[in-house]
Amino acid sequence: MADCRIVTVFAAKGGCGKTTVATNLAAVLHDRGGHRVCLVDLDLEYGDAASMLGLRPERSMVDALAVADQLTPETVATLMTNYLPGFDCLLAPTRPGEARLIPATLVSRLLAVLPLSYDFVVVDTPSHFTPHVLAALDAADHQILVTTPERPALKNLRATLDMLDLLPYDRAARSIVVNRSDAGSDLPAGLLDELIRSPIAGRLPAWDDVPASINRGEPLAAAQPDHAVSQAIRQLAAAFLSDGRCSRDPPAG
Repeated sequence: MADCRIVTVFAAKGGCGKTTVATNLAAVLHDRGGHRVCLVDLDLEYGDAASMLGLRPERSMVDALAVADQLTPETVATLMTNYLPGFDCLLAPTRPGEARLIPATLVSRLLAVLPLSYDFVVVDTPSHFTPHVLAALDAADHQILVTTPERPALKNLRATLDMLDLLPYDRAARSIVVNRSDAGSDLPAGLLDELIRSPIAGRLPAWDDVPASINRGEPLAAAQPDHAVSQAIRQLAAAFLSDGRCSRDPPAG
């Protein structure tokens, strides 16, 4: 099950629930302590992972600058904020201007080291392409693209797919997820296919329980693993893991 070590979650439009998907996916992969998981908040300017998990940030990625020349599993461990046993977070900076201090090369180096300590690394990204996001997409064994069933979000997804197709990424190592999907708001299937021209790997239903879980600081997948949203995310993870839809083999060791 560890063929996909690094999973990068991206949405080309804000408000699609990307961080919700990332935090719940991390909870599913953690599997109640069955695997070691690291959630990386790469939204360096406006990261929400700490808030969604009810964490008080005392360390962040900016602290990696002090050990940038000696990144090892041991030094990276000092940067982590623990959420649950076996579930750690590398949080975004909290002070104004700190995001600009972090080079994309540091992101690449961190993502090369983290799989040595964790079974899975889930990277939450900002909703625009930056050198840091490209570094996370480059490092990913699997890419998850999140959208909602509205025309503006789908248009941005189509532009994202066109952009990714210009880069040396394996299309098979990619999943499209439609968040807040329900029969009352979805576009007709034919129009949806016309807009994105790519298969949809998963649909996450819209439930009031999701914002309630965010306000509690607890992913729904951890609090209610049998919830419909939790089950949908578990099915998504099981599909790309069991199908081997990853861009490369896991590192040795």
